[in-house]
Amino acid sequence: MSDAWALLIPVTALVVIVLGGIAVMKLQKALFGALGTRTSDAAPGGGPFSGFQQSPHESREDFVRRHWQRPGVVADGVTLVDLYDRIRALEERLAEAERRSA
Repeated sequence: MSDAWALLIPVTALVVIVLGGIAVMKLQKALFGALGTRTSDAAPGGGPFSGFQQSPHESREDFVRRHWQRPGVVADGVTLVDLYDRIRALEERLAEAERRSA
């Protein structure tokens, strides 16, 4: 009988650890899922998308400009926004030069 108890204790501990881990993961998913829906309502752009997802009608540039201050969402928001501004200025200069030459 003592051999059965010696085997039952580690098996029971393993089952408790596994089931406890699953319960904690489900609780975290439920908790963080609820927090994510609250923050997406307050985020600019709103809608069914969370604050960190690019909507289908939004360009990458608009997404970067909207999230340039958020670390981890945009690799280097300041640099990207600066590049977008420089590209826009170059396109305007090119269009102006084409108008002058025509």
